[in-house]
Amino acid sequence: MARPAPERVPGRGTAPFVHPGSTRPALLDGDRVLTHADLAARVGALAERLPDAATGRRLVHLHPTRDVPGVVAHLAVLAAGHVGLVTGPGAESVTERFAPDVRLVGERIEALSTDPQHLLHPDLALLLSTSGSTGSPKLVRLSHDNLTSNAAAIAEGLGLRADDRAITSLPLHYCYGLSVLHSALLAGGGIVVTERSVTDDEFWRLHAEHRVTVLAGVPHTFDLVDARLRAGTPGLRLVTQAGGALGAERVRELAVLGRRQGWELAVMYGQTEATARMAIQRGAEVLEHPDAVGRAVAASAFRLDHDVPGGSDEVGELVFTGPGVMLGYAEHPDELALGRMVAELRTGDLGRLDDGRVRIVGRRDDIAKVLGLRIDLDHVASALAAAGHDAVVTADSHHLLVTLPHADEGGRAAIRRTVRGLTAEAAGLRPGAVLVAVVDEIPRLPNGKVDRVACRELALSTAHDAPVPDPRHDRLGAVVAVIGSALGRDDVDPDRSFADLGGDSYSLVQTSVRLEQVLGRLPDGWHRLPLRTLAAEARPTGRHVQWVETPLLVRAVAALAICASHLGIVTTPGGAHTLLALAGWSMSRFTLDDPRPQERRRRGLRSLVGLAAPSMAVALFGLFTAGGYTWHNVLLVNWLIGEMEWGARINLWFIEALLACSLAALALLSVPALARAHVRHPWAWSMALAAAALVPRWILVPDSTGATRGLPGSVLWLFAIGMALGVARTHRQRLATLALTAVGMWDFFVEPSRGWTVLGAITVLALVPRVPLPRLLVWPLGLVAAASLHIYLVQWQVFRVVDHAWLALGTSLALGALLWWLLQAPTRMLIDRLVRPRPRPTGDPS
Repeated sequence: MARPAPERVPGRGTAPFVHPGSTRPALLDGDRVLTHADLAARVGALAERLPDAATGRRLVHLHPTRDVPGVVAHLAVLAAGHVGLVTGPGAESVTERFAPDVRLVGERIEALSTDPQHLLHPDLALLLSTSGSTGSPKLVRLSHDNLTSNAAAIAEGLGLRADDRAITSLPLHYCYGLSVLHSALLAGGGIVVTERSVTDDEFWRLHAEHRVTVLAGVPHTFDLVDARLRAGTPGLRLVTQAGGALGAERVRELAVLGRRQGWELAVMYGQTEATARMAIQRGAEVLEHPDAVGRAVAASAFRLDHDVPGGSDEVGELVFTGPGVMLGYAEHPDELALGRMVAELRTGDLGRLDDGRVRIVGRRDDIAKVLGLRIDLDHVASALAAAGHDAVVTADSHHLLVTLPHADEGGRAAIRRTVRGLTAEAAGLRPGAVLVAVVDEIPRLPNGKVDRVACRELALSTAHDAPVPDPRHDRLGAVVAVIGSALGRDDVDPDRSFADLGGDSYSLVQTSVRLEQVLGRLPDGWHRLPLRTLAAEARPTGRHVQWVETPLLVRAVAALAICASHLGIVTTPGGAHTLLALAGWSMSRFTLDDPRPQERRRRGLRSLVGLAAPSMAVALFGLFTAGGYTWHNVLLVNWLIGEMEWGARINLWFIEALLACSLAALALLSVPALARAHVRHPWAWSMALAAAALVPRWILVPDSTGATRGLPGSVLWLFAIGMALGVARTHRQRLATLALTAVGMWDFFVEPSRGWTVLGAITVLALVPRVPLPRLLVWPLGLVAAASLHIYLVQWQVFRVVDHAWLALGTSLALGALLWWLLQAPTRMLIDRLVRPRPRPTGDPS
């Protein structure tokens, strides 16, 4: 257990966090080992060489390197009673604003002034950079109490022991990395110091040699070390995660892996403004609540402020109180003289509290998180207004989006450049992360208020496709360009995945085709890999062969089979039923892969709007031009209140069934108990749904008759089978899913060949992750797959006016692809209007 926090301000030369009388290892650097006593002596010696605090406390600039001199320098500044200005690389703007008196480079002292230049408050101990809301340097003011109390709370919350050894897997200028050092030493344990990356073999050699017991990482770390953890890490007993949100499924996967390998996972939540950690969850609770970040650390508490943008009866902004809360911010040197200005910390995160357990569900609407930085949108808008630009500022996870009116067409390019620069400066971002739309007038809602969704879309529309670099020389650059083009972004973070960047099932098809063309064979689950990892793991293929993911091929072939069988060109029906299973697969992969109920509903509704909007538009066109449709078809409820008999009225049965099945699944998952069960056991949950749905299937289709095979109750089991395949993780699970599919397919169709076709397609989807195809076929198949919905919709209109079968097929494909291309942008805009996008939940990047 951690020892009690020491006195507020250590005496001169007293090393904080260190046990001076202990002979246990404190720092291990290769073959050198410093005990706690050795470290205390070395820190004291350097502290004595620094200016005497009695002559004035100094502001000491240091960039603590992950070695013995770097650690000694940091602790010596605290021990000498001075204030450490800790920065990472590229901190010139900070040191220019807050001119330090002394610089420490390792244990080398560089005096920058003869006398103290700043009035420093007695409680002030450390200044850390944070992701701020302005371009001016913004520092977090931390006290000795902050540092020692938070270190003690972390050590207690994690159960750190004197025989533990951590390793410097994170930079020490991050509050997370620094807190690992402080809490390990405070508990009486040791730290293996190394500048090596977790991807280097030398890092893991030191890890094994010194028997590291505690490993800390941010979400990206676990993508990099996954293979190492799975291979086994002798001696490891605790893995801690913070610095950003990790999906519940990934949390569960790591927790299960740890249980198997003999270590436990601790999930933490924190911000620099709270010194480091605010909440901790570990052990069995991580498996029970993988979507939570734990309870408040010792002597601290959370409350919810419901009266904020985005708040509700259950959701509010998380407000944190406790001894770890900072003294306040410093944006100007004069503010270093201030004492405590902050009694509680408004985190900017929206969350829920369940018996004290914290679940984060998003960000406040007026606070955005762009590229990991917290941005105050009102502040940026005010800065632009001060410069004479009355702009609307919105954001997505990778861009600040500015929309402003400007009448002069000829001067728009110049004003765009000017405003981009001003915005970047005000927000502390690179100009490439700012998109600016210059318009005649700001879009407004009928009530006169600014239409922020329309403004957001206008700014996003200014992103242009970037040329793809030659993958032979720049594979990562090629991946970034493809993803940026597919998602409409010009500043793609290579350490995030396609899914994290906002990719969904609609953009997956075309993106995978382009990536296969650029990289070759993609690894399994490529959409969840950081782009940097994806570029490294993709395998080149031959010049004439390209590997494509099976879902793409199944979607394209099914769409072709539907049209061709309706025209009598081929006799292989069953394409629509295959697409129902594929739709369930997509729902599991892209809608239900987030454990938060609110986010699942939001994603599900966005998917439903994307399906229903073009379907209703085409049905409405058919109602007024071709005849045969009724308002039941336009409203996509013919199965419920219309006639299920052969004829034009059931042409859209597939769309209606897909909508109904999706709604049924989302409705079930809106029940808290069922939602929790799905988060914990998604495959078993989906299989149970499929088995239950076989009951109405046998009742509604007892003798393989008629159009009842298209009723939602008849095909829900197929949709659920697809859901199960989407989350099946083992070969045994896939085989069990196929066995249930065979049971449901028995005597489902009048023609046995149709059942065999559907079963065969689902088998391929389950067992064959990708297939090789001639390169010449990949692009047209990808286009057909992407436009499959629209091809299905327009075929009925084409068949009425084109008599020749092959001509009708070609026209349906061409017209469907054209409609897909034309409706992409308006459909996405409609989706955003009806179901507003919300920021992804994140923790502090530190």
